[in-house]
Amino acid sequence: MLALLALFACNSTPEPLYPALPAVWGPTAAENVSLDENVVEVHLSAGMSSTTWVDGSPTDTWAYNDEVPGPLIHAWLGQTIRVVFTNNLNEPTTIHWHGLRIDNAMDGVPAVQDPIQPGETFTYEFTPPDSGSYWYHPHMRANEQVERGLQGTLVVHELDAPAVDNDRYFVLDDVSLTSTGGFTSFSIPGMEQMHGRYGNTLLLNGKAELVTDTIRPGAVERWRLVNTANARTMYMALHGADARVIAVDGTLLPTPFAVTGELQVPIGQRLDLEVIPQADATQVTLENVVPTNSGTASIPLFEATVQGEPGDGLQRVWPAAPLPVVQPSQQHLALDLGAVQVAGAIQWQINGVASQDSEPFVVTQNLPSTLKIRNQSGPEHPFHLHGQFFQILERDGAPVDEPGLRDTVLIPGMTDVLISTDFSNPGMWMAHCHILEHAELGMMSMIDVMPPAMPPAH
Repeated sequence: MLALLALFACNSTPEPLYPALPAVWGPTAAENVSLDENVVEVHLSAGMSSTTWVDGSPTDTWAYNDEVPGPLIHAWLGQTIRVVFTNNLNEPTTIHWHGLRIDNAMDGVPAVQDPIQPGETFTYEFTPPDSGSYWYHPHMRANEQVERGLQGTLVVHELDAPAVDNDRYFVLDDVSLTSTGGFTSFSIPGMEQMHGRYGNTLLLNGKAELVTDTIRPGAVERWRLVNTANARTMYMALHGADARVIAVDGTLLPTPFAVTGELQVPIGQRLDLEVIPQADATQVTLENVVPTNSGTASIPLFEATVQGEPGDGLQRVWPAAPLPVVQPSQQHLALDLGAVQVAGAIQWQINGVASQDSEPFVVTQNLPSTLKIRNQSGPEHPFHLHGQFFQILERDGAPVDEPGLRDTVLIPGMTDVLISTDFSNPGMWMAHCHILEHAELGMMSMIDVMPPAMPPAH
């Protein structure tokens, strides 16, 4: 009997460290080639590709693994992500992991990583400390490389998230194309210098046509939205369903709030929604509301027919941690966003200096801090801070209720915003406008987060 028990013990299979990853509707999931349960390893390459967006005319794109958007990379919170990346382009590139608070050596910006040259391979490896919805893109000539198709999604799943009927990722984008399907010039002409590059073709998950699917009556779905456009703030309308915002920039909110009216999705930002079809709905649609000469127009991007076995239709309890209590500030940065004319072109600046001439701001790690960001120009600026989360405290000196830990905040023209962070992640981090033309024309700075000074030895 003891021998049989010993044999059974030797042959028993240990419990897996992590369950199988849940399916995410939308971009194709990258293949995990790792044999280690603690590691998700995927292989990415950037290279020339082609797709069709205009009347059957091919568009020459740049793509990760021949897909626009690139593959979904996803893992459980606690797993290490390893991305073996090969550059098959004819120019240098990098990958920035937008929103992730990881080691700055993996952040993919030229100030901390040598650009990956054509034909070279570089391995990105990091263990995300936060669950949520994220995305990735280059930080080399980003206004062109991202527009041509180099962008992808990344999800870090919560192990204790409630079950949903469907988990969907929606990549919102636009591209500027000629009548024959080619990209318009990337020379950044005058209007693009001022407002950034607006596309004339809206995309959802890389498709210019209406995306369709089905949704069960009473289903409870999680929709992840990200805006990857060069310059367009997206305004989204949802019809036929009730929805709550459950996460902003990936991090779950302690108190979700109902969606009423249009959803504003600034460039780079992510919104996670809990979506439940209304009892009498036959279709659920997601529309992009765009300005026109006579007002606005609503362009359907996604349409789901309500059919199938009913779900429970019950709102979920989402496992969010309380937001950190904002402590009195012990260090302060003032960032003024503006522009000047240089040799007949617009140069965008932070504190009167363009990126190529700027010195890093130096701050101390783990100190409660405030940043006053003043937009001293007419165009809006979606401000993105690498490597840190922040909370929005005020706009134009008045307190606001914009909950959540964020990495991106939209600052309309001639307004200011006060944000709070503790700079918990040490290293050299970029801060910039995520209108990619503004960033390329100078609106980028670095923030050097230094560990506290050691007290002198006695």
